[in-house]
Amino acid sequence: MSWSFLKGPNNTHVELGRLLWAVGTIALIAYQGVAIWFNKQPFSPVEFGAGEAAILAAGGFGIAAKDTGVAKAASTNAATETQ
Repeated sequence: MSWSFLKGPNNTHVELGRLLWAVGTIALIAYQGVAIWFNKQPFSPVEFGAGEAAILAAGGFGIAAKDTGVAKAASTNAATETQ
């Protein structure tokens, strides 16, 4: 399994935001499994899908906003250094 999705744009270190995003997704799946097997609750794919989509969308938006800011800062610094 490739863990590169947890790394930032420079692929050198694991970012906390991406790690928490992955942990949140795994926790959602685990809690749903507990609810089904141990608590005998019915599985609702619509509710599960909506919850997972909300986690993925919020995490993706946050990571995209951060990566965009990092890229802008890097390009501004590079332009300033070359002058």
